[in-house]
Amino acid sequence: MKIKKILFVFLVALIMRIVYAWFFVDASNLILEDQMMYIQLAQQYPSTGFLGVTSDRVPGYPLLVATIYNLFGENNMAVVMVQIFIDSLTCVIIGLIAESVIPRGFLVAGLISALNLNMIILSGMILTDTLFLFLFSIFILLFYHYIKSPNYFKLFMAISMLCLSTLVRPVSYYMVFMLLPFIFWFAIQSKWTFRQMLSSFLMYLIPIVIILGPIQYRNYHEYDSLSLVSQGGSHILYWVVPAVYQYSDQGSYQDGSKLARSSLKKAIHRDGFNKNLENSFKESSYKMKVAKEVILDIGLFNALYSWSVGSMINLLLPSVANAPVVRNIERPSFYESTGNGFIEKIVNYITNTDSLKYLSIISIGFLISLLFFITSIFGFYRMMKFVRYKSKERDVDLFLFLFFIVVYFLAITGPVIGAKYRLPFESVLTVYFSYAFTMLIKNGSR
Repeated sequence: MKIKKILFVFLVALIMRIVYAWFFVDASNLILEDQMMYIQLAQQYPSTGFLGVTSDRVPGYPLLVATIYNLFGENNMAVVMVQIFIDSLTCVIIGLIAESVIPRGFLVAGLISALNLNMIILSGMILTDTLFLFLFSIFILLFYHYIKSPNYFKLFMAISMLCLSTLVRPVSYYMVFMLLPFIFWFAIQSKWTFRQMLSSFLMYLIPIVIILGPIQYRNYHEYDSLSLVSQGGSHILYWVVPAVYQYSDQGSYQDGSKLARSSLKKAIHRDGFNKNLENSFKESSYKMKVAKEVILDIGLFNALYSWSVGSMINLLLPSVANAPVVRNIERPSFYESTGNGFIEKIVNYITNTDSLKYLSIISIGFLISLLFFITSIFGFYRMMKFVRYKSKERDVDLFLFLFFIVVYFLAITGPVIGAKYRLPFESVLTVYFSYAFTMLIKNGSR
């Protein structure tokens, strides 16, 4: 029976993604966001190799695309079809995660994931998100089972999947190290011997050394840096600073962008910083330093406020807004819309948008996102209530682990908005949704 459920979820997910790709994916025009860059990295991969990929990106996704090109020729539709298959498997994995938490949660979570527009849209784009979510979901499933019934092999495999996901998107890099205190805390709770703790530490460390070690060694040897990628400084300065400036009601996004660039120019003049074309990590580190100075000038409270506003927007932003077919509808750019703070910006954006079709699509998408979010919050509350009053100590660890994933990605993303930034923890929200749904069905059947 379980095999039939797995096949059912997989086929529903596969059909939904194929239908979307058939009608809405133009394989000859995959240029939105960073798609063209990843296509070029994949084309260069045979000559650059694993450690020759540009230092501001990790090589995991270009390796996948290059492998597909090698098998099927430079056919972008082949990449999309492979991602559709991978994403359909991810729906099954999310269902299995939910089943680990809720006995009857597999079908609910699996089908919600199969219909998840965010996943469907991104599977049709040559971006890292689909492969990252697949590997990261396997990590969640394995680590969840490790907490329930710890052994060295589960820990080794879980951390391996986390490191592999980091090779695809460096957004999970800090989690690799932040989980280590959790392991020690878990070990103390379980009253492990020193030998058990040491063995667990080795099982934790070995995948990191094997998978991430070569890149870290290259960066340290060639660039004198312990960072994984060199894009952090530019991201913080050119994306986070303007968002902090805007969502803390200091001014418009455009003003924040001007502030970031002028601050960098003034800092270079003040410090006499010379750009080193051969060491992108040094430039990234300097931009990071300037960005921190600007954010501190804006104020810590204002920065935290902007983080909370950005997080709420990302939780409620409709996935349909990310669809290329919707983004191609003639309308003003949200980022370019003026306004001090989010409310004024959204009002100006709506009033300047003449397309009733676009506003209708976004409004319906927002209502769906709002319903999903409210139900997920209710599921989170019910799960927390169960853990607090009725569960065992290990259930608390499981609950905290899932909650940590949500908090981690909201903190990492900060005030930078986009439906795709919700994707890494959307599987956890789906678990919360499934918990609420099954509880409502259970109470309704009494």
